[in-house]
Amino acid sequence: MAGGDPAQVKDALELHRVRVPLRRGHHWAQGSEMDREVVLVGWTRTGVTGWGECPTLTSAGYTTETTDQAWQALVHELGPAALAGREASVAGVVAAPAALADARLDAWLRRRGRSLVEHLGAQRRSVPRTAVLADLAASPGQLADRADAAVAAGARVVKVKIAPGHDELVLAEVAAALAGRAGVAADANGSYSDAVELAGVDALGLVYLEQPFAASRPLEELVALQAALRTPVALDESLSDLASVRAAIQLGAVDVVSVKPARLGGVQAAASAVELAAAAGVAAFVGGMLELGIGRCTAAAVAALDGCTLPTDLGPSSAYVSADVCEPVVVDDDGDLVVPDGEGCGRVPDPARLVDAAVDVVRLEAP
Repeated sequence: MAGGDPAQVKDALELHRVRVPLRRGHHWAQGSEMDREVVLVGWTRTGVTGWGECPTLTSAGYTTETTDQAWQALVHELGPAALAGREASVAGVVAAPAALADARLDAWLRRRGRSLVEHLGAQRRSVPRTAVLADLAASPGQLADRADAAVAAGARVVKVKIAPGHDELVLAEVAAALAGRAGVAADANGSYSDAVELAGVDALGLVYLEQPFAASRPLEELVALQAALRTPVALDESLSDLASVRAAIQLGAVDVVSVKPARLGGVQAAASAVELAAAAGVAAFVGGMLELGIGRCTAAAVAALDGCTLPTDLGPSSAYVSADVCEPVVVDDDGDLVVPDGEGCGRVPDPARLVDAAVDVVRLEAP
């Protein structure tokens, strides 16, 4: 492709399925991950390549498709359709089309020499962050020690993954260890059946309680269930698209919106979700999906919007992996996440790292 007229170069997609070991296993109420296996999408248009990430999980249980389902959809359905200029959808697949949309936007921005943060109108160059402790097998003392270390490194809030039988005692010990130096939140991943089960947790004065009840329960039902809770409720898995964000706000089913670009339809949809929350006076933060560097940069640009009023779940690359697929995302001297502001999302994959982490690679060209 080098040396040709960019206007005559066909659009192409490079799909990289990569696997990177996590520094520490991620364990929550619905499953666990020891590696990050994701799909990176490179969209080349008029000779310029933009990047998007599909940060799905290898196991079923979350509200997006699995990594294998995303890969199959991108290779056989969504990728060819996008290159042909056709609309396409695959039932149950939401993160893969979001990655395509982000890669196409990234290429568009790079052709114009613009950054994603500029495009979204974000002003902040660093954002406060929440440290997420996702280890249901850890003891209260172990989690308290990790929480203390996280706050020493600059975290403003510590969020603990909880489940029935692993909740009140753990949260109380973490709160005691922090002694008011940072807020404490909890994420139940939909593992409780009613407010009675959460009475002890509800009495702890948490910053918020994320997704206490299953996402399969209608929003109207969640309003009634959550009426008995004093703790602000954040919704995550219940918010599958912009329509559900709007409905949750209108029904009063949510106090805090967890914004995840890959689940909502991409970075543009995520920015719209932040706008919806801000207009209604509802708090918001950008949640994490264990993204590698490309997805982390894209999500960080959304987290830099003024409507994100709570610390983001996004952490530095070094908190998750020893070597990212691109230049690592870092924190500043205060421990806040630095928002990349170069062209596009601010990062491109390192070719050598793509080779080292490769599980599979497919190249598709426009007809």
